[in-house]
Amino acid sequence: MKYGLFVKIALIFLVTLVLAIGLAQISFLVSERMARRDGVVAEIAASTARDQVLIGPVLVMPYTRIIKTLKPVDKDEGKMIEVEKRNSDRLLLLPAELEIQARLNTETVRRGLYQAVVFSATLAFKGRFTVEGALLQPGENEQITYGEPRLIVGVSDPRGILRAPALHWAEQRLEFLPGTDEERMANGIQARLSGLDPQQPWTAEFAFSLDLRGTQSFSVAPVGDVTHIAMQGGWPHPSFFGQFLPEARQVTPEGFTATWATTRLAANMDHQINAYLRSNQGLQGLIGVRFIEPADSYVQSDRALKYSLLFIGLSFTAFFLFEVLKRLAIHPLQYGLTGAALVLFYLLLLSLSEHLGFALSYGVATAACVALVSYYLVYVLGGIGWGLGFGALLGGVFGILYVLISLEDYALLAGSLTLFGFLALAMVLTRKVDWYQLSDGLQHRRIQSANGEPTSPEG
Repeated sequence: MKYGLFVKIALIFLVTLVLAIGLAQISFLVSERMARRDGVVAEIAASTARDQVLIGPVLVMPYTRIIKTLKPVDKDEGKMIEVEKRNSDRLLLLPAELEIQARLNTETVRRGLYQAVVFSATLAFKGRFTVEGALLQPGENEQITYGEPRLIVGVSDPRGILRAPALHWAEQRLEFLPGTDEERMANGIQARLSGLDPQQPWTAEFAFSLDLRGTQSFSVAPVGDVTHIAMQGGWPHPSFFGQFLPEARQVTPEGFTATWATTRLAANMDHQINAYLRSNQGLQGLIGVRFIEPADSYVQSDRALKYSLLFIGLSFTAFFLFEVLKRLAIHPLQYGLTGAALVLFYLLLLSLSEHLGFALSYGVATAACVALVSYYLVYVLGGIGWGLGFGALLGGVFGILYVLISLEDYALLAGSLTLFGFLALAMVLTRKVDWYQLSDGLQHRRIQSANGEPTSPEG
């Protein structure tokens, strides 16, 4: 079939669209495997304990405000009766000072092809509460009665509490009870307190330890007017998150250490805790760490797929430039078979990376793809040198792709510069090409090939 140069370009574009459909299917497969991995992580968390978030300690002081008023009797205007109105509420008091020491030991739990990071935390809390005067001042005709105060600590998944903790409060030893009696933060622990005079200034120091188990991440709320947090863990790839990053941190292959210091003025926890426990407002300002796997094969495979069309486009551009400069006609089907090998590279990469490390999987998939394409192009281009040369070029492009995957912060810049460089090279190599004459030349070469005449590339 005879067709011109621009029909040839249209057919190559059509082949690229078909390959794009295959790439989209592989991208869907990556998403499906990621969802399955997340499901397995959720199953592991459901059988142990989920992400742990600690909020507290918070001192809850319940009270009832009694308002007495005189009301006339309907049938006897001169007679008055006393009516009481009761409003129950509670005060939320935060520590004046809070120090948290956290030691986090991690382990990986595997289930099939997937794994989750499970941690056990040994936490030590200590600090003090300070009240400088009466908590509430009754108004005219008012009376305030206080209930039993309690110290609460919110634990997002109390199944992770390994041992029953004890509270040391102002020289008393008190047992924690399950639950917080707070609707918005029902999960947690509480200790009933006694001996507090809400009408007088007082100070009470406290301390308690908590052994906790969880999955994937751990975070705390800096509820103190002054809060100091120190974390130490054995995971070499921590990801710190929250509104406050560590003031000091050290990450080594053996683990990490990190410290935080916040104040009431910076965190505004008094307002946030009240809004969180009294309304549907979310709690901001948590301080935490996630135990991530930086070499996540699915994330890196997905990142590689983002450059797949660019990768195939560069390979087809090299083919087309070879046609233009060497006057050798390459059939669109040969473009398609070469492109199919490039598409299967991503499927090989995904399947191998589930069993091997990503770097090793990338090397194996690259070697297999380059070997196959080089062997094929030896016959398509009519020479061992041209086939091996294009194989080496393809291997270089695979190397560039790996660099783009690895450079998280500079991937966009490196990709843009690479694309600009290839475009500049194509424009330089084709700057003297007469495209109208080339269309007739390529068609003549195809006629020669159909008649059995040699069509090997010219020097």
